[in-house]
Amino acid sequence: MASPQKKPEGGGQEGTNASLPSSFKPAFVGRTTTDVAAWLKNRPDGVDLEGKFFGVLDKKAAAGRGKDGARNEEGDKVVLCRIGDREGQGDKVHCVLVSAEESTLTLSGIEYGTFDQLIEGKGEYVPEI
Repeated sequence: MASPQKKPEGGGQEGTNASLPSSFKPAFVGRTTTDVAAWLKNRPDGVDLEGKFFGVLDKKAAAGRGKDGARNEEGDKVVLCRIGDREGQGDKVHCVLVSAEESTLTLSGIEYGTFDQLIEGKGEYVPEI
């Protein structure tokens, strides 16, 4: 599976390169958040991905835009997921549906307890695959 690889010091990440080729096929399409979590927990050495938080687009999140690309009343949504509890213990996947903007703000400066506050305010979400 293609994933960003760690580079030698000062080399940057592979994920910062130009767009993916048209032949690229995402490895997790049609899989569950539990599948993604299991892969992240056991990711190969050298893969440069965060191992506790990840985001997915499920049917409801993807419904934020129509086929013509126009935004609908749902807006742009992302499902944010965390593996384990607040301390990172356990394998249960916790998810919350948030706006794309909120997901960016949350993940770019997440503080201890922020994810739990999102779940308390919005409710735990079960993605529709």
